Amino acid sequence: MFLKDCFDRAVCRLNGFFLSQQDRLGLWLPVAFGAGIGFYFALPFEPPVAVPACFFIASCFLLFDCRKNKALFLIALYPALFAGGFFLTQTRSFVLSAPSIKLRTGMKPLNGTVSDVVSFSDGHSRLVLDKVAIGSMAGWQTPDRIWLSLPAEATAVRRGDVISAVARLSVPPQAVTPSGYDFGRALYFKKTGAIGRAMPDVKIVKPAARSTARDAIDAKIGAVLPPETAGVATALVTGGTKNVPFDIVENYRDAGIAHILSVSGLHMSLLAGMVFAVVRTLLALIPAVALRFNTKKIAAVAALAACFCYLQISGASVPAQRAFIMLAFVLGAVLCDRRALSVVSLGWAAFFILLFCPETLFTAGFQMSFAAVVALVCAYESGAGRYVRWLAKKEGFAFYLLSCVGAIVLTTLIASVATAPFTVYNFRRLPVYSLAGNLLSSTVTGVWVMPSLAAATVMMPVGLEKPFLILAGYGISLINRAAAWTASLPDAVVLFPPMPLCGLLCATFGGLWLCLWRGRARWWGLPVFLFSLVTPYFTPMPDMYVAELNAAFRGDDGKLVFREGAAGEMLKKRWMEDNGQTGGETVLCPYGLCVYEKNGYKIGYAHTKIGAYDGCERADLDVLFVAAGFYDKCRPKQVFFRSELTKAGAYVVYATPKGLKIDSVADIKGYRPWTVAYPMITLSGEIRNMTIPLKYAIKAKTVDAD
Repeated sequence: MFLKDCFDRAVCRLNGFFLSQQDRLGLWLPVAFGAGIGFYFALPFEPPVAVPACFFIASCFLLFDCRKNKALFLIALYPALFAGGFFLTQTRSFVLSAPSIKLRTGMKPLNGTVSDVVSFSDGHSRLVLDKVAIGSMAGWQTPDRIWLSLPAEATAVRRGDVISAVARLSVPPQAVTPSGYDFGRALYFKKTGAIGRAMPDVKIVKPAARSTARDAIDAKIGAVLPPETAGVATALVTGGTKNVPFDIVENYRDAGIAHILSVSGLHMSLLAGMVFAVVRTLLALIPAVALRFNTKKIAAVAALAACFCYLQISGASVPAQRAFIMLAFVLGAVLCDRRALSVVSLGWAAFFILLFCPETLFTAGFQMSFAAVVALVCAYESGAGRYVRWLAKKEGFAFYLLSCVGAIVLTTLIASVATAPFTVYNFRRLPVYSLAGNLLSSTVTGVWVMPSLAAATVMMPVGLEKPFLILAGYGISLINRAAAWTASLPDAVVLFPPMPLCGLLCATFGGLWLCLWRGRARWWGLPVFLFSLVTPYFTPMPDMYVAELNAAFRGDDGKLVFREGAAGEMLKKRWMEDNGQTGGETVLCPYGLCVYEKNGYKIGYAHTKIGAYDGCERADLDVLFVAAGFYDKCRPKQVFFRSELTKAGAYVVYATPKGLKIDSVADIKGYRPWTVAYPMITLSGEIRNMTIPLKYAIKAKTVDAD
């Protein structure tokens, strides 16, 4: 009886909780859809096509049966959206399947159409080629799209040019840490089947008919402003962050203001508000128009059109898409004489983005953009906005200034706390002085830089953009100096070890529970959310990390061993950031062979053929990793050649007193369609593979009957 009473009380309280939160239940529907997408990507294997399809069809039948009962219909929506997200993502992964390079090639002649160009501060550039033809490679083997790096001395190309070049192609880079960013998966969903580096003698077979609007805007900005400010200006207008010098990008990251370089809600809302205010003010100055027409609706249409143009020019990143959809809801509500609900528009924005691009769920832009906006909207709904408005109602300029500072402080604090776990998960670093960095940068960006750049962009067709660009350049220089000063403060950045997937789940679930519910029950999500920041320290750190082009060792004496040259210096920085280390003695690999010893085990890494030859002659090595093009008999107990490193993505090695453990990142993350070891699939190929066994079964049955 006691257990039955406890169960009845629990059910009664749960029922009362959902009744009190019934107006918030719909906000969890996009969460269910995203959970189905995340479940598909988290699987360590590719599920059979029939399983998610049957699950989705069954959930649709359940939804149809519950259509007459609103409560049951809402409950049935959650499994239907979960199954829909799962089924949609797998279907999209099959539809977007395209040929890819499985092994590194030699020098190959190729030609293709340039669909995108990214120029870097050191002079080299990266191209995205469509309609590719590679030497004598058959059409069914040729990737639909490739990424090609051009050296600084190569001929400059534009979007739309048809070029020919000679390049060495490699497989798309795989995930190199179990919890790291899967670059190969991102390229797979862009139908990019190879990356490569071209020789300098690139020829333009057919030049583009005309330059695009983005290229023209970038060229005009670069002609007026110096590189240190032109890069930031182009990032704010056209969304190209690769033109920003590397040291400025690092300062922005360490100062906690890197969001300024990404076109998002800040830039979109500033543009919409500015266009809305200017258009409505100008129309109000014309009595004939102001008395006959609704100037508020005309200004809303103008602001929406300006935001759409800005979305196209800026490259339509995920944060920009989210901001545009939310602004479309707000401005659409103005046209319909209704009040827009921010949380509802945010849910629709998440649903639309995931519906058309489900792979964006695991991108930093999606996670951090939605985390910050969900926290800001829900915090201001809970009363933070009332405090700022109360200050603004007080008389005097001092109270008005205090309300502005209070709004910036509250916004920065809320957004910084909300995005902290996702920053740690994606970048393994956390800026400490982001509040100080945003106090100046947000004000200068909103009041000074963005209006100047908007005016300059409008004046570009008539050639009057120079004074506005110069004015914006002064503001950008001020932000650059503020970012450099903030980044130079002691302990400006805290480095973290890699966060496991469970930490990301804790941050997501805890944050959504805290933001989407009302009442005291919402605070149950706070400890779960904060626990995500502790999960990186529960993850065991490997003693050795080996990829095709690099390797790093972590010893008890604090020494870090790297290969020689620029690649070793880059790996040193990356290894320290990925593993939360701030220093350590550096030891270079002599003659292309590194040997690491711990707990009686000797592990070798050879990145040149000479080093591979020397390593193969040593019988005292327990394991030898060969990253060079060397295949011969070796005396060590275990040998992993470059082809195995390519398929594995990377190896993590644990040299413990209990034994030597070697794990492949590909085995940990699973063999999926975007991994090198997975066979090339297409939708027609999958259907053919499913029908072949059926055909042979029918044939065998016919023979038996005869």
